[in-house]
Amino acid sequence: MNDLSNFIPISLPEVTVKLAWEQAHGKNVSENDVILAAILENVREMLEEALEGPYWEAVWQETDQKIVITDAIGEPAGVIKPENGSSFVADFRKNAPKLINWLDKQVQHLVK
Repeated sequence: MNDLSNFIPISLPEVTVKLAWEQAHGKNVSENDVILAAILENVREMLEEALEGPYWEAVWQETDQKIVITDAIGEPAGVIKPENGSSFVADFRKNAPKLINWLDKQVQHLVK
């Protein structure tokens, strides 16, 4: 199996692949763990692309409920919450491509 350590899933089938790879390499992770990591890493990549560099950061303020975006000096620039109000994992499971697109729109709005 290829090195998938830096692979960031954008769909449930890709989560399955990443989960199998992680577990095959001795990591004790669940599907939800992989989804949560994928959501956060996708937002980080979107920020880096939008700002043409790794200037802002995304971290869980409340796991699966709030992602706080901080600017270059560590000040909060905004918060992203699940679109449907339930959870990011639920949104990902329901329609991952839609969630990824929605997250990108939220990032674009914050960096304006």
